Amino acid sequence: MCRVYKSSLVLALVAGAVLSAAVFAADTPTGNGVTFANGSNHGITLYARFGSDASCEEKPKAQTVRVEPGQNTSLDSGSSSVCFCLQVPDRRTCPSGWIEVKAGGTRHFQ
Repeated sequence: MCRVYKSSLVLALVAGAVLSAAVFAADTPTGNGVTFANGSNHGITLYARFGSDASCEEKPKAQTVRVEPGQNTSLDSGSSSVCFCLQVPDRRTCPSGWIEVKAGGTRHFQ
């Protein structure tokens, strides 16, 4: 009887470890761009830079992203992180400071 109990306990621990690893992997960003989620009642315009692992000011690609109220918008940056600014950048410098989102991540706005 004790042997059956130990086998069941080991099986339960292994199953728990596998499920925990799967949940952790699902929460870990893996690339394929960045998602911006707007939970506010106002539209948001973002000025984004992406395309390399360089600093925000040095990223080669720039794009303006509009996120409507209650909507999500994805920016396909591949495996590159995305830096964004809520104000119009001046010569690659964000007046309020660049905010970086890792590839595969989501940035929520309220």
